Amino acid sequence: MIEDCYELYDSCIEEPELIFKIISNGRFDVIEKLIEDNQVNVNLVDSVGNDLVTRLLKARQYDLVFKLMKKKNWKVNHKNINGDTFGHILAHDNSCWAIKVVEQLSKKKNYLPNTKNNKGETILDKAIKNNYLFTALKVIEDNRFDSIDITSFKNLCNLFIKNREYGKYTKINTLKIIVGKFNKKKVDPEISNLVEEMNDNMDILKRDIMNDNYRSLDLLFSNY
Repeated sequence: MIEDCYELYDSCIEEPELIFKIISNGRFDVIEKLIEDNQVNVNLVDSVGNDLVTRLLKARQYDLVFKLMKKKNWKVNHKNINGDTFGHILAHDNSCWAIKVVEQLSKKKNYLPNTKNNKGETILDKAIKNNYLFTALKVIEDNRFDSIDITSFKNLCNLFIKNREYGKYTKINTLKIIVGKFNKKKVDPEISNLVEEMNDNMDILKRDIMNDNYRSLDLLFSNY
């Protein structure tokens, strides 16, 4: 096994693209050694445009992902053939480790949370679609994020406020957090107007939520 490891190691240095085959074969011991020896190109991409960090994320090799994310030359906003960035792929992962990756990603100064894929979806849209609450909150907490339309904003509120897993007080607090975050952002005028109306009607919204009633919230969105 040790000799095999060295053979694979040498092969990857001679032919860097082989690292993706090694990932598919689960030989992460070889990849770890390559990373430790600084023998990998963090921006190397596979046949469908996923970079090395993204492939390791898909393989749930979080320790290796963290190591590569620290490299200053990593192109964090790189897109694959579907226009998905590392962040878009991360929005498909709801593990405890993924939460830590999201936190690390938000610290990258060159990270662009507003980036859209070929379907026009932001990372927030992906997180909402997958019902990943923590990822969605982390995206809107980022001061750089301001790309949201009425549909996405409605889906965001519905995800949190109409979620049966949350208690009434949690829903109210979350609604206040969402509205508060968008109060501070330079967003589309429609969103700004909607957020202002939500602020003006917050007492009514809170009362309705306490009564498991969402008519006032739905009515506000229907006006847009």
